[in-house]
Amino acid sequence: MSKLSRKNSNPLILRPDANIGNSSAEADDEFLFDCFFDHPSLSVLNDVSSAKLFASGRTGIGKTALLRMIDRSNENVSSIDLTDLALNYVANSDIIQFLNALDIDLDIFYQTLWKHVLCLEFIRLRFNVENINTSNFAFSKIFEFFSGDARKKAALEYLRQWESRFWITMDENIKEITQKIENTVDAELSAEIEKFKGRAGYARTLSSEKKSALVQRAKKIVNSDMLTDLAKVLDLLSEYEGKEKYSQTYYILIDKLDEKWVDDRIRYQLIRALIECLRSFRKLRRLKVVVALRSDVLERVIQESSYVGFQREKYDDYFLRIRWTKEQLWQLVEKRINFLFRRKYSSENVFFYDIFEKKVGAKDTFDYMIERTLLRPRDIISFINICLSLSQGQNKVSQKTVRQAESEYSRIRMQALMDEWESSYPTIRVAFTLISGRGGRFKPGDISGREFIEEFVLEIDDKIQSETDPIAKQAREYLKNESPDKLLNTARLLFSTLYRIGAGGLKLAPNEPYIYAYKDVSVIVPEAITNDTKFLVHPMLHRALNISEFS
Repeated sequence: MSKLSRKNSNPLILRPDANIGNSSAEADDEFLFDCFFDHPSLSVLNDVSSAKLFASGRTGIGKTALLRMIDRSNENVSSIDLTDLALNYVANSDIIQFLNALDIDLDIFYQTLWKHVLCLEFIRLRFNVENINTSNFAFSKIFEFFSGDARKKAALEYLRQWESRFWITMDENIKEITQKIENTVDAELSAEIEKFKGRAGYARTLSSEKKSALVQRAKKIVNSDMLTDLAKVLDLLSEYEGKEKYSQTYYILIDKLDEKWVDDRIRYQLIRALIECLRSFRKLRRLKVVVALRSDVLERVIQESSYVGFQREKYDDYFLRIRWTKEQLWQLVEKRINFLFRRKYSSENVFFYDIFEKKVGAKDTFDYMIERTLLRPRDIISFINICLSLSQGQNKVSQKTVRQAESEYSRIRMQALMDEWESSYPTIRVAFTLISGRGGRFKPGDISGREFIEEFVLEIDDKIQSETDPIAKQAREYLKNESPDKLLNTARLLFSTLYRIGAGGLKLAPNEPYIYAYKDVSVIVPEAITNDTKFLVHPMLHRALNISEFS
């Protein structure tokens, strides 16, 4: 790693507002574009021939930054604003809640919503639709091209049905499709729906025979022909695009799936349906739909999915796992520091070791700091910004200041880790509390003794209500039927989960090195963890968990 240094007899004095950017890409315009590091993931996501549709990774890894660069560097780009889709209308529908209460899989209906929105958005992009005249022109071109093809009748009829309402907003589109399902279900099952609305827990009172009969009737309605028609529309658009030898490329971007854009009752079902349906858009060779999806959100989707066909491995080809190396993060930091100081302080180039002392103890300063990150831009930017804030009025960030900053940084990162994974693993808050101050290395046997594990499961039983967290499920199993094996299984599951979220590394065998989820294998199943396995708490959390460096 090259370490450039500035020769200058006039030392710089660090100002109170010195920082190398915002840790959130949405609020980082000042640094993001001028200091963008050309990460290899960008060229993959830009490539319309690549099957990688999902920019996947931890929070702070740079997914939003990549989508913003795609938007900036291409002409034909549309970003879907999830709040414009009015999907809370769907979540709050009495009919949809009734169908959910019957445990009917609404995946096909949700795929229909996504495909409809994305098909219309592609037509807007493809024909540069800006007003009613260009809208009429777009549809007339499609109808004219396929006018003599009887095989395209269903697809053309679908487009004709929506042509006159092409200008209504996305939320009105969503409501109209939902209302069609609502009206059909209500006409068929109105008496049962009224009972459901008037009596809490009605679905639980149904006999298995009655519920089975209702499910069969409702399935016929929900699994309508609309999704089949949309598949034909995609074929039609694909064939239309194929007639042009030199067509342009188009991008539809979807971000912020981790935010509160829809009620949690259906959010993960909708994300699952989006993952399912996007494969079909590969038919449109000049269109690329790119979705930013956090690892913890995908984990929750998998936990919530009762659909047997939804398996992580089945979709691996469509996910681009974003990772950074130490060298890449070094280049990013150098760019940002130089940009900051040339803009506010000096016309000369200024780099990391012009403002940081070279060592923290016996270790290189940048190496010391990067070891306390999960190799994410957000981590190192945050750490450096805290150092700069504590050094105002000084001309150098001392090693004492780095250690002082580490305490605040460690607490922030542990809180961020819990916030990131809380929806999937709420039990980690209990785990962190119990391992605090106990030392940084464990074996399963070290924590599967009664004193620790019983306190752990009792705390979970008292404080955690989750039906999806596998640790909570395991804890309840132990309380139902206490046994040494279940104690050990709980410890193994805890190790597996702490590894998964990045809280530490695993040494699976005495002759193997420690591995970490953020840079090695992302998931280690509990069954792979033996009594010889060692868990090492990540240095990023040492200060927050009161762990000695040499414990």
